[in-house]
Amino acid sequence: MVYVTKCEYNIDIGRLEMEDLLGNQYWIDVYAVEDECADNMYQRSSLDYLLYNKPVKYVNLLLCGELKNYVRQNPIYLEN
Repeated sequence: MVYVTKCEYNIDIGRLEMEDLLGNQYWIDVYAVEDECADNMYQRSSLDYLLYNKPVKYVNLLLCGELKNYVRQNPIYLEN
C-alpha cells in the first residue's frame, strides 16, 4: 500500500503528482482515469471536484479500486 504524503495536480500536463513516505514519486494520468471511470459530464464533474479539492481522497479511492463506485454514487449535478 502507498501512503501518500504530498499530492498535487499539475493542470498543465493533466497529471496528479504524489510522493509517499519514503520519498518515492508517482504520477497518475488524470485523463486516462476519467475515460475509464466517468460516463457523462456529471461524473467527470465529480472527479474534477475531488481532484481540485481533495486530491489525497482521489488517490486513496483510486488505489483501493473504489473511485468508479464513488463517481457512480456521488455525481455532482450542475444547476442553471
